[in-house]
Amino acid sequence: MTRKTLKYVLSIVAILLVALTAGVVVASTKTKTELPEYLGSTSCLGCHADKFENWSGSLHATFTQEVKSLAELPGDISTLTPELRAELEKVDVIFHGGRLMSQDLVTGEYKYLGVQYDEATQTYKAFDRKGVSMDATCGGCHAGQRDPVTGLHVEAGIGCESCHGPGKEHILGRGAVDKIWNSVDPTKSCASCHSGYNQAPGASRFPIGYRPGMTLEEVGFVANTFKADGAPVAMHHKGAVPQWQASAHASAALTLNANDHASDRCYECHSTEYVLAEEAGQPFSVKDHPVNDGVTCVTCHDPHGSNVPGQLRKPAEELCASCHTGELGDKETFTAGSTLHHPQAEMLAGKGAIGVTATVGAHTEITCIECHMTGMNHQMKVLKPADVIGTTTKDTCTTCHSNSSPESRDVYLSMWQDSTVGKLAALKADIDVVDAALKANANALTAEVKAKYAAAKTNYTMVDADASKGAHNFEYATKILAAAKKDISAAKAALGK
Repeated sequence: MTRKTLKYVLSIVAILLVALTAGVVVASTKTKTELPEYLGSTSCLGCHADKFENWSGSLHATFTQEVKSLAELPGDISTLTPELRAELEKVDVIFHGGRLMSQDLVTGEYKYLGVQYDEATQTYKAFDRKGVSMDATCGGCHAGQRDPVTGLHVEAGIGCESCHGPGKEHILGRGAVDKIWNSVDPTKSCASCHSGYNQAPGASRFPIGYRPGMTLEEVGFVANTFKADGAPVAMHHKGAVPQWQASAHASAALTLNANDHASDRCYECHSTEYVLAEEAGQPFSVKDHPVNDGVTCVTCHDPHGSNVPGQLRKPAEELCASCHTGELGDKETFTAGSTLHHPQAEMLAGKGAIGVTATVGAHTEITCIECHMTGMNHQMKVLKPADVIGTTTKDTCTTCHSNSSPESRDVYLSMWQDSTVGKLAALKADIDVVDAALKANANALTAEVKAKYAAAKTNYTMVDADASKGAHNFEYATKILAAAKKDISAAKAALGK
């Protein structure tokens, strides 16, 4: 019996056991133990067909793929040398990037073959890591769960049970939701693979003994954090979840919970549970269902798969703008008297301010992630020139301004931001003066001056709530603040202030 035939027989047996056991009432412990703990993603297909279909084409599912015949391999294999051809015929799985492996039926490990596919040249060549176990380096995250009894991988790709835990009890419980892990908390699922290598001395790169629902600390895993100079580390192997934990996204719901003016509508952007409920068309009230989840991984990424790179739910720029917007919509300007919240999309585009000409700025064509995800960091941290002076780390601005020094870039950025902050502070002082006078006498201003003042306050909040201190669109911010100052000064003059 060949390796592929044996693996096929084992998988068929597992599926038959699932089918037989799922249809009967389990009356003995013996029957339970006969069913493997990990059943593979195909066992989820019957009840979760839509999720299965999305997942099956995702990077999770295809990162490591089973190879049933040589015809499934990429490129032309007809010109291979006999030595490389002999290696190739042992293939069981192909790993993302063209590395080929066979499965050791004694240990269950995936081991590299002495041949690999070079995607750049679309040719096969020798690989010098022949016989090295992928399970000892990358397999814990880049391949499906291994059955603890047989030692064989239940499936090649990153399957349902990698994120939701073993399916045995869930199936025996006829789909009981308390028998499977299903949570938006990334520290108890995503973190097992998206936290970088284990930093504990002498530890395996990935968590050993981990299953969804556990914390990394429970298995002695020490996640990556940040570089010594304070810069966020890159995403690949370096810790998307720890970076997220340090971000404002992670605490978004908690911040809102502390605000006694928050309404259900605010949670549309501050809570993953709310976002997913709205997407599913389900009613959701924070009064009935308190949340503290924040903006988690699955707010932006669909773990089951999508047609957008990175398994994002929407294209990146559209995704950011779905929350970081003042909701201008089809209007030319915001409504005078309104208080704006996070109008970053409009400020960057240079539109929406009342009585101010639309202005395309130097950064208008730059995407959000180009600046806020330098090195794919998930803290969404802009690495300013001042943060890296005296280090070898590149700041965010280097991508477009590589011909200047961090020192000169810092001068420009500081000038923009210091100027904007100073003007905002002066305007806020004037606003407080006028507000106090209007509180004492609501009719102290004519309707015309009061309308201008309302517009000025809205313009002020646009720059203030943008929170970039002018960096998103300095020219537009300067024009807006100048217009606001003119109108507020007119209101003060009318009050004799």
